Amino acid sequence: MDFSRLTQIILLLVVTACSHTKPPKMGVIPQPMEMNYQPGTFKINDKTVIVVDSSFEEKQLTEEINSFLKDNFNIQLEISRSPQENAIHLVKAMEVAPNGAYSLTVGGDGVTIKASTGQGIFYGIQTLAQMLSPKTEVKEPVLNYVQINDAPAYEWRGMMLDVSRHFVPKDSVKKVIDILAMHKMNKFHWHLVDGIGWRIQIDAYPELTRKGAWRKVKGDKKPWEDFEIASKDAEGEVYGGFYTKEDIKEIVAYAKERFIDVIPEIEMPGHSEAALQCYPEFSCDTEVITGVYCAGNDDTFQFLQNIISEVVELFPNEYVHIGGDEVGKGSWLKCNKCKKRMQQENLQTAEELQSYFVRRMEKFIHSKNKKLIGWDEILEGGLPERATVMSWRGVEGGIEAANAGHDVVMSPGDPLYLDHSQGKSEYEPPSWGGYNNVLKIYDFNPVPKDIAPDKKHHILGAQANLWTEQVKSLSHIQYMMLPRISALSEAIWTKAEKRNREYFINKLDVHFDRLYEKGYNYSGSSLTPDYDVSYDKVNKAFNLTLQNELELYEIRYTLDGSNPTMQSELYSAPIEYTTSIELNAMCFRNGEPIGYPLKKIFSTGFGDQCKVIYSNSYNETYSGGGDRALFDNKFAIARGDDPNWQGIKEKDFEVLIDLGSLTELSYAGLNFFQDIGATSVMLPTMVIISISKDGENFETVLDEVIATQEKREPIIKHIGSNFKKQDVAYIKITAKNRSVLPEWHLRKGSAWLFVDEVSVK
Repeated sequence: MDFSRLTQIILLLVVTACSHTKPPKMGVIPQPMEMNYQPGTFKINDKTVIVVDSSFEEKQLTEEINSFLKDNFNIQLEISRSPQENAIHLVKAMEVAPNGAYSLTVGGDGVTIKASTGQGIFYGIQTLAQMLSPKTEVKEPVLNYVQINDAPAYEWRGMMLDVSRHFVPKDSVKKVIDILAMHKMNKFHWHLVDGIGWRIQIDAYPELTRKGAWRKVKGDKKPWEDFEIASKDAEGEVYGGFYTKEDIKEIVAYAKERFIDVIPEIEMPGHSEAALQCYPEFSCDTEVITGVYCAGNDDTFQFLQNIISEVVELFPNEYVHIGGDEVGKGSWLKCNKCKKRMQQENLQTAEELQSYFVRRMEKFIHSKNKKLIGWDEILEGGLPERATVMSWRGVEGGIEAANAGHDVVMSPGDPLYLDHSQGKSEYEPPSWGGYNNVLKIYDFNPVPKDIAPDKKHHILGAQANLWTEQVKSLSHIQYMMLPRISALSEAIWTKAEKRNREYFINKLDVHFDRLYEKGYNYSGSSLTPDYDVSYDKVNKAFNLTLQNELELYEIRYTLDGSNPTMQSELYSAPIEYTTSIELNAMCFRNGEPIGYPLKKIFSTGFGDQCKVIYSNSYNETYSGGGDRALFDNKFAIARGDDPNWQGIKEKDFEVLIDLGSLTELSYAGLNFFQDIGATSVMLPTMVIISISKDGENFETVLDEVIATQEKREPIIKHIGSNFKKQDVAYIKITAKNRSVLPEWHLRKGSAWLFVDEVSVK
């Protein structure tokens, strides 16, 4: 960290704290509205008492305090109803707003947390716990005198967890709720139902969990490939699980104790393959069950109403989520019952039929004293008057709904989908979709400027979504949540004018230790080194800049391919090089590596005079940046949509690189990509690399058959060869395309080759 940045942070701490004495190194996330420090300290000891206002339920809140103090300081406090000194006072104060607001005061007689509701007291306790942690910073329970006044900026602060793709055990769900609670989040959207699995017990329809909760495991295929439901005791390997009603009651109660509402999602009318394979009579009268409920069958609505009637008994919060996204409406247009319904209701399009479906279910849900909420596709064809919209396809749907007077929860895939990658390293665990890093989420504003001023109150807040196509374990769930949920918590709790990105980054330094002490598997992606390369034409030298997203901690590196240690060179200024280097860089925090390494060969053998002659031209859609893309020192990451990949369909990759002059080399190689799970891009079957001094006589330095890999996850494979050091003027590279995808591939048709960055040294 440079001195100017350090000075900024120190000044910011002083301004934020308004203190006469410097507070301990700490950081409350999300940032409170007001924090004013005064001289003096108060120490909690075994004589301290928790004094609870008679208006509050004693056990719930006092256990939260004592559990923390026991774990961190081995202190257990007595409980009292009588005010006294040397105490932690939990006081009912009606003048404090009822939306989770609280005040926290530390003074000579102890700690006082005031709120008009138990929820506010709970949030004050979370702040107190962060002020007394982590153990690496807080050795004793000593608090600086401080006055905190705090309240959330938005009423909806949530996260969705998908348990349909991969079932998440009950205890793991509780741990997810714990993470939300420590960040003052208050909504847990539980995606219980989708086409891949049904996860909630419904007494009226036992087949939904007897069969719909289980599916056959078919080799290395993904669950949605050749999907087939099966009972738990079916022959062969099966996968799945579901929550009994008692499980759900237990989780809902657990969340309630942490002031979190659990919102169930029961998908309709699409994404319903699991349900319709159990009860096909509610599908359209077409040859194939498409996973879309028949909108022309009154029995379909009775089926769903019976399900909703059981669901609402389990979830006391005011919302029921019906999904409503990505409905394949083709079966409706072929179905006789649906066509008849459209005639009867004077509906002209499939979108209007979807609106009919949603309106009909909304009326029933309203009759149960609940509110319908759905993804922004429920706008299509017309929105029910009382419906709430969750905008995921960007913010446009939310803008439209809010301006029309509907409540909205902003949940755009960019940047709030946590199944998306949070780092660029090829070592990242499997992810889905785009790229959403920590600071991108921190900068999110739930209220776009296109919403009319008198409609802004319709933006209830925001939530992140974690779909689990690629996420199979609690450890992976935590990795995808943290620290991104920390960033979101501040983005939707703290008013924009009170947020400060630099201060948040500084607080994360402390917060990482809190997460570690709780045993959470947080991601170090934001600390993985990234790079930028520039060329100084005057000095004919390259400059390599290293940084990570948060610009925190030391980066150490080697240039000989060895793994960096704390004894390796400390990065402090751009690395100048005039010959090729093999960089291996790593971030270190408190002497230990964190994040992933950056391993790249940065070449110098390609000057301005270098030319690339293609036998088969690359596809213009996947140009990689043009003819010089193969040596621009921009390495594509393990995503098919990375613009640095150069793509060729069906044909072989054949290039002749004219270096323009003799260059002494001893190595040549390049990167190839494969992602069977999401693309038609496969590794080549063979790679041949040849070198020449004159462009006529070539020496083959690599002739390698590449083994077929059926791995579904993305692969970046670097293929190259060392050879005797010699003068080289031309490099010829041929990579054989298999042309047609193999029979076992989940797609059919032409195969693609993706290549990037020829490296020489």
